Amino acid sequence: MKRIVSDTSPLISLEKIDGGYPFFRQLYDSILVPPAVLRELAAGPFESEEEYLAHFEIEDLLQVGAPGHSGRAEAEHLDPGEREAIALALEFNLPLLIEEESGRAVAREFGIRISGIAGQLLRAVREETVGIPQASRMLAELRRKGRINQQVFESVKRAFEERA
Repeated sequence: MKRIVSDTSPLISLEKIDGGYPFFRQLYDSILVPPAVLRELAAGPFESEEEYLAHFEIEDLLQVGAPGHSGRAEAEHLDPGEREAIALALEFNLPLLIEEESGRAVAREFGIRISGIAGQLLRAVREETVGIPQASRMLAELRRKGRINQQVFESVKRAFEERA
């Protein structure tokens, strides 16, 4: 079973691109999120967490799990979703989807394998899960919608071109 833990921001990125969650189904059997992340995702336009899951048709993809411990002192400055996601990744020895630099730095300190959505697009191209045209379209959409910066965009775009 291919699993990954996620913080909130990468999942918001998946929401913003056409076919984001279906793309992720090609890579993973499940995405493990802490309760704080699901609360953050559902906040705003959704009346409940269940409504969020149903709206994106991901009831079977997102699995909610509370970490066995609340996190470590090194992560105290992070928001609850980041802290709990890092704790889950440590507890289950799984890679972590996280995009905020402060959270990435803490995760690296703990030796957690990290990635953002742009990195997952690159992985999908390398594994030939998706073609370069589809991945390029999604990458451009991430940039257009402000989900990645220009530097990440250019770096991943160059990597796509090298594979073509």
